[in-house]
Amino acid sequence: MQEALVISGEIPLWLVDGDDRIAFVNDAAVRTLGYDSDDELLGRPSHDTVHWKHPDGSPYPSEDCPITHATRRGEPIRMERDWWVRKDGSMVPISIHCVQIEIDGRMGTAMTFHDLTASVQAEDERRRLEVERARLAEVRASRTRIVEAADEQRRRVVRDLHDGAQAGLVRVVVALQLAQGHGEIPGEASALVDEALADARSAIDELRELAHGLHPAVLTRSGLAAAVQSLTARAPVPVVVEVVDERYPDAVELAAYFVAAEALTNVAKYARASTARVTTTRTASHLVLTVADDGIGGARTAAGTGLAGLVDRLAALDGTLVVTSPPGEGTHIRAEIPLAAGTPRPPATDLDAQHHEVEGLA
Repeated sequence: MQEALVISGEIPLWLVDGDDRIAFVNDAAVRTLGYDSDDELLGRPSHDTVHWKHPDGSPYPSEDCPITHATRRGEPIRMERDWWVRKDGSMVPISIHCVQIEIDGRMGTAMTFHDLTASVQAEDERRRLEVERARLAEVRASRTRIVEAADEQRRRVVRDLHDGAQAGLVRVVVALQLAQGHGEIPGEASALVDEALADARSAIDELRELAHGLHPAVLTRSGLAAAVQSLTARAPVPVVVEVVDERYPDAVELAAYFVAAEALTNVAKYARASTARVTTTRTASHLVLTVADDGIGGARTAAGTGLAGLVDRLAALDGTLVVTSPPGEGTHIRAEIPLAAGTPRPPATDLDAQHHEVEGLA
């Protein structure tokens, strides 16, 4: 079959005589090397015509050429990848097979070769895609590490607030309550104690709100469903919650919670809505959370907005956030979060137990 293709001119054929001069080229070889006719090639030194430089442009002396050496020794040679020089100086990747042949009473060489341009381009594209995928994976991993580090920092701040300022205020509240219980405080001093007790309780409430915004204890303690319920309890409009009471990896729960929190904050501040709805569904690979309202619409994910920050957070987990908010038709936010994102949810800590104790005392 290959001999027939060579004879028909479908496979490039190149004959070199004993002096390394081109004795014959078929039409396929002429086309592959970018020449107009075989007249431009016949009689020319083979190596100095098509093999005189490397792909990087550096010279390729004939004494370094394995084809030349094999030709001189009369040995067959097969090369899976080599580069020949076209008429215009560009390089063409080829595979080549050389065998000994008698030409004009002397031993020369017959060479058949194949243009590998398409396969080389495909290989280069595959390598480029592999590099791009590796870079993308590293970017995603880096963004995930940044998000997880920020979440851990928030948890650390919350612990510091609970263990430090809030615990100190609770001790003040307990001391003031004990003082009140003795009933021996003069009238003016009693009023000051009452005021100090009210201020301390107010400060504890403010700290709780601050800690809740940083990292809600109810999320770690009871999960996403309870955390969303706590958000809706403070919402200025009725919110229907259809969130399955199920636990997910910590990064997934946090991302879903922040989407719900930001969306409900926007409902309260901007939407002029009369109702809202928060729902979750679980697919084989994703947690899907949606928040919809019947407000005025017009929500955007422009840079600097809270929704833009959510887009970045979800992207770091290889998730997506889609906001549909035509003017006058309400807003629909859909977050898809891979269930494999982040790390497994950590167990509840002593901090959660302390939070309950503080709530009871204050």
